[in-house]
Amino acid sequence: MTRGAIYWHFLDKGALFNAMFDRAKMPMDEAMQVLDNQRDVKDPLLCLRDDMMTVLRIVVEDEKARRVFEIATLKTEFIDEVDSVRARRRESIALWQDRMEGHLKQAQEKGMLRAGVGTLAAAQGGWILVDGLIRNWIFEPTLFDLLELGGTVIDTYLAGLRA
Repeated sequence: MTRGAIYWHFLDKGALFNAMFDRAKMPMDEAMQVLDNQRDVKDPLLCLRDDMMTVLRIVVEDEKARRVFEIATLKTEFIDEVDSVRARRRESIALWQDRMEGHLKQAQEKGMLRAGVGTLAAAQGGWILVDGLIRNWIFEPTLFDLLELGGTVIDTYLAGLRA
């Protein structure tokens, strides 16, 4: 395709990226839809683990979501033209961190978190952990099994938070 053909259909790079995101969801957004059903929360930290593992599972199993994540995070130069992509990503991250912090606050209320654990910092750390696992795996998928190592790393992280 020529550049002219692309700009015939899209106003700018931001519009092109947004159209791509509308057709294929990021793994975190897709996981949010899967997980949005109500469930009885006996162990909020286990729910948090399930959420984190669902994101990793989607990355491994859904090639379209994986490609969108790769383009949006590893192959995009965030210049003014694609600022709408950055805003969309910020919004997705904020939703996930809020969701994670909600689980952590429930765990805190039930006395399941170690004393002194800040729920916001722990949610941000959990997000960074999952995002980093995905980025490193996408960069070189043969280095490790995302689900196996991801499960081990997430379990280690959550064990450090648990009372």
